[in-house]
Amino acid sequence: MTTPEQIYAAVVIGLLLAAIGISIPVLKGIYRDGLERQSERRHNDLEAEATIAEPTASDDATEDRKRLPCQQCGVENDPAFTYCRNCLEPL
Repeated sequence: MTTPEQIYAAVVIGLLLAAIGISIPVLKGIYRDGLERQSERRHNDLEAEATIAEPTASDDATEDRKRLPCQQCGVENDPAFTYCRNCLEPL
């Protein structure tokens, strides 16, 4: 016969495994986004070191870019984001 403690332990373990299974794809997406941003920053730093940056029309255009709304939840995100800052869905 199973005791309530055994049932409770089985339920808790099952919920923990489900939470881990759900969180792994989300964490992978966050990690990939972080790598993309880090690579982009390095690239921008190298460009800045190579030349003295002067404001151009293309720089003004990037500052004026509108925030992108997420298709899933509608939250506005920075154009540099790959994933929504609210629901973590790909943009």
